[in-house]
Amino acid sequence: MRYRLFLIGLTVIAFAACSSREHAARQQAPLKVQTMVVERGTYSASSRYVGTVEAAHETPLSMQIAGRVTAVQVKNGERVNKGQTLLVIDDTQVRNALVSSEAALRHAQDGFDRVKQVHAKGVVSDQKMVEIESQLAQAKAMYAAAQRQLEECSLMAPCDGVVQGLEVQPGQTIVPGVRLCSLMDVTGFSIRFAVPEAEIKDLACNGEMYCAAVDATLPIRVVEKSMKASQITHTYDVIANIDGGSDSLMDGMVGVVTISDERLAANDVFVIPVRCVLLKPEGYTVWLMKNGIAERRTITAGGYLANGVQVTDGLQAGDTLITEGYQKLYNGCPVTMNNE
Repeated sequence: MRYRLFLIGLTVIAFAACSSREHAARQQAPLKVQTMVVERGTYSASSRYVGTVEAAHETPLSMQIAGRVTAVQVKNGERVNKGQTLLVIDDTQVRNALVSSEAALRHAQDGFDRVKQVHAKGVVSDQKMVEIESQLAQAKAMYAAAQRQLEECSLMAPCDGVVQGLEVQPGQTIVPGVRLCSLMDVTGFSIRFAVPEAEIKDLACNGEMYCAAVDATLPIRVVEKSMKASQITHTYDVIANIDGGSDSLMDGMVGVVTISDERLAANDVFVIPVRCVLLKPEGYTVWLMKNGIAERRTITAGGYLANGVQVTDGLQAGDTLITEGYQKLYNGCPVTMNNE
């Protein structure tokens, strides 16, 4: 009899404890969460990359003859016009050679004119006439070479552009073929950016670039894709031409490239933030708020878009999706919105 009464007492105590816990749960302060209303919509698929603006063309410049620099007439970053003088080397020896070759040419021309007159009378043989003509041709060639050398004492801009990398100072001796500076053609710009190997194959050709330095968004078109990936980052270099911006862009500016692919666009679908989708043993799940109570819902994910995850099943228009504060939730947990 006493044993039976003891069991009854334990049952009453356990029931009271459960009732107490349930009452405590009902009295628990609701957890604050952030939410969004699930709606159908049309979403574009796009990818973003960070790249560097480059001049469309860069021409390295060097001198053809050796010499000592006497004047540097431009500086880095300066815009120059085609034919403008950039720097000059000492041309004393070249001018002396030009004067000498000019005198030799006059002497050869005078000798040719005199021999030609007597050759017509048969006094001078044809062989001698050919020899005199050769001497005249040689004198003309030496004079022309001296003229070219005098021109080469000045480094001229081959096109309009901006001077970059100029480090030559007056008094410095330079040698032929050594790069002295480069001239950037700023009539057009391109942007170089890296694309992961998983995205390079289906990368679309058209997009846009935003450059914060000039606060401008400009259309771009992909013109070159590297065939070899970086061994470190496993990305491929891509170059896209920029339409416009030649009056404001500069080489080295940073741009954010956005490339959209209409083939991956989604119409009349649910798209929710990636952070809301949780992977559980039963599959992909999300937390919803219904009448102040948290409810876990299993969903079917259709794929990733630029602005979230496409949901093909498990959600309805008007559902209240919990986007923040779901880490401590459980089914039946009281919640309240805190969308500040």
